[in-house]
Amino acid sequence: MADIKEIKELARTLNLANVASGKINIHNETISNLDYLYEILKAEVIIRKTNRLKDLKKRSKLKNLVLDETKITDGLRWQLEKLEDFDFASNKQNIFIVGNCSTGKTSLATKIGNEVIAKGAKVIYITLDDLLAEQKLKRSKWTNVLNSDVIIIDDMFYMTPTDEELVTIYKLFMFLQETRSLIMITNRALSSWKNMNVDNHLVETLLQRLIANAQIISLA
Repeated sequence: MADIKEIKELARTLNLANVASGKINIHNETISNLDYLYEILKAEVIIRKTNRLKDLKKRSKLKNLVLDETKITDGLRWQLEKLEDFDFASNKQNIFIVGNCSTGKTSLATKIGNEVIAKGAKVIYITLDDLLAEQKLKRSKWTNVLNSDVIIIDDMFYMTPTDEELVTIYKLFMFLQETRSLIMITNRALSSWKNMNVDNHLVETLLQRLIANAQIISLA
């Protein structure tokens, strides 16, 4: 008869950490070998998936916010249902969330982010100012940005950028959206971006490229 200690050692060699650590019961001898093996492997997969989702949530830096369900109109519900069917890990989809302060923009982005994580995609939440800082300093958070499938960018043009910052933003966003989805949160109506006291042509070009095939969610 196989020794439990030897089984755990083999599990450790195969990186079946939950079997090796004893989190999964391997003492059930009342079922067939095939059923027994199936139950053990299934339990290992479930635990690994749960742990991965926890890791994805932690690295996302999403805020602990809950969307006020009374703010979900029929139109917004339809948009969210479409997004639920979208595979962000394999495809790109830019999203603009536009609205005044305290309309639930960040809460809505958090809801979308959590749903994307539940499907196994990598998400990161960051403000525009922090994104520019991380791009410059190249710290660990910047690595997470580059490795993400979806980047949620808050406070988009909350403050009017300088012309130098605008050039950096343009180059950065054109690079990021090549292989990632961007969810941009802004309290500026998109039509008013061109009225910022910066290079109007560059602002309009940036908006046109970001808005192409993007979803726009407006919150009152």
